[in-house]
Amino acid sequence: MVMAYSWQEALLSTFAELPQHRGPYGEAPRAYVIVDFRGHPDLLARITATEDLSFGSVWAQTGLDIYGDVAPLLIEVDGASQGVLRGPRYENFNTVLVRVLEALHERTSGRYAMMSFASAVPLEKLIAHFGRFCDYALPDASEFFLHWYDSRILARALQVWTAEQRARFAAPVITLRYALRDGAGAELAGTGRLPADRPEGIERFTPEQHQRLFDLDYPDKLAVQLRRLYPGLLPGNPDQDALVPRVEAQVERARAHGVAGDKDMFDYVAWGVSISPRFDEHPLIREGLRGYRPDAEGGLAKALAGVPDAVWDDVQALHLEKRGVKDA
Repeated sequence: MVMAYSWQEALLSTFAELPQHRGPYGEAPRAYVIVDFRGHPDLLARITATEDLSFGSVWAQTGLDIYGDVAPLLIEVDGASQGVLRGPRYENFNTVLVRVLEALHERTSGRYAMMSFASAVPLEKLIAHFGRFCDYALPDASEFFLHWYDSRILARALQVWTAEQRARFAAPVITLRYALRDGAGAELAGTGRLPADRPEGIERFTPEQHQRLFDLDYPDKLAVQLRRLYPGLLPGNPDQDALVPRVEAQVERARAHGVAGDKDMFDYVAWGVSISPRFDEHPLIREGLRGYRPDAEGGLAKALAGVPDAVWDDVQALHLEKRGVKDA
């Protein structure tokens, strides 16, 4: 059974590691959180206004450092905050950091904006280490940002990085803990030491890695488009997390039919999500898909233009019947 992710439990697990590890010279590890404040500048302002915390911007040594008001921060979890989270909780006693983390996790997608770990590596060196992974370059010298401090993007990056890049990223942490989209938590183990060998300059990606990252991100972008163009009209009115797996399934089916191009892919996914995820199994629709050519004028819409409206209605009605949904 997969355990649901809890940011409090993740931090307690991080705290439990503190007495069990030491740095190379006997240094005691400290507990940290990385918080993605890009969508939460008001919460970031509450952190930067306090003098009781040690923190720094992950962007400090990158080209994004000018955007300090929305920067992701690496924050040391202070002793008072550890005490509050360890419990017992006392009424009217809290800390700025715990209040900010509580407010963050009450917001949509807030659970993806925090990850925690312990490390004996000093704060300044951790900032320099993680900042190197905020962008990458291709062989043609084009450069791209990688916002890995959003745990949804980190999960994709971990699928794209080489084994050496993954190990180097995780090196200074004991265990990095973060939320996954399915509601579970994930852990990434490190060595608790800075990597011995660090390539000079910007992180390097192959064109294949870049394309893989784009492919992993594509369903999210399609889901955003669907929710923007059909607000409140998609079956079940799914949020982004619920919609993305449905979109992923339709993208896979579309590619099996040779569907290509943004417009044709969007049309296919929209029909699969709004009408029936198996609409392609109807004989008339299947026949139209066989005649589809990505480079043909009119694309997918023209290939299926001959399918009567009654067929689409029947396909949708059959899907709703199987789901046990009746017309009002």
